[in-house]
Amino acid sequence: MSDSRLYQNTKTGELVEFINLHDKEFAMVKKSTGSVVYVNFDSLVPYDAQKGRLAKVALPTATPVEEQVPETVVPIEDTRLNLNGATAEQIAKRLPGVGYATAKKIIELRMSLSGERFANLKQLENIPRVNWDQLIEDDLIFIS
Repeated sequence: MSDSRLYQNTKTGELVEFINLHDKEFAMVKKSTGSVVYVNFDSLVPYDAQKGRLAKVALPTATPVEEQVPETVVPIEDTRLNLNGATAEQIAKRLPGVGYATAKKIIELRMSLSGERFANLKQLENIPRVNWDQLIEDDLIFIS
């Protein structure tokens, strides 16, 4: 095979040996496997040993557009306190008007309930000296 007769098929990237032009559109070529096939002449480019093979897929020429970060719809972090999972220290630190002694009473009440969990916020009314309505209105607590 002489280099002047080598072509590269731009559709497959395969090197082929040019044999003959057929019908002005098609070329008879010999593949590296030895089989002779007809391919569209427009898909063949001369092979240059100095440049090497062409890439099978053309690289994109357009620069990608930077996407904008979407605006957050859902809050990333829940700032409310889950009373079914909080410790007495967390309750005392995070809830205004609730001291450590009252926080321990909340934990004791929780442990005395079935399943050791609050089922609803109304159960908290058994703990005196805490403005539960205000804490619920300010959305500072929840149970799950």
